[in-house]
Amino acid sequence: MSLSKRALPCLLTVAFILVGVFSLSSTKAFAMSSKGSPEIAFHTDANTYTKTATTIDVYGICNSNGVSVQLYKKGNNNAIRIVDVYKGMTYNKSLGAFTYKTSISLKGLSAGQYDVCVYGYWSWKDYRAELQHYLTIQR
Repeated sequence: MSLSKRALPCLLTVAFILVGVFSLSSTKAFAMSSKGSPEIAFHTDANTYTKTATTIDVYGICNSNGVSVQLYKKGNNNAIRIVDVYKGMTYNKSLGAFTYKTSISLKGLSAGQYDVCVYGYWSWKDYRAELQHYLTIQR
């Protein structure tokens, strides 16, 4: 009887710790989403990129014309990296839009805060979306 009274709290503590560890290890839990036009909404794979990270993965939706994904350093209005996405998109019937995944290389970037912006157009309309907060790159 006394063994089960001691084992139950210990098992509950271990289960609680394991749930916490597994929930923190998922990068999807910390993925950064965008603000701006919902027609070209996107998100990144993480908020913080460590020394070992090689790319920023960007996932999003767009129309058949594609989008331009651009990386900016905080405080600088000139794009550091530009990736044009117009091939390799797949149509998602439930969303009624095309989905894409592209990567921005971190090679040669210094430590600091960065912003990802996505630009697109359809007919006479221009669409723009950017991250809700800056990404942090550690070097």
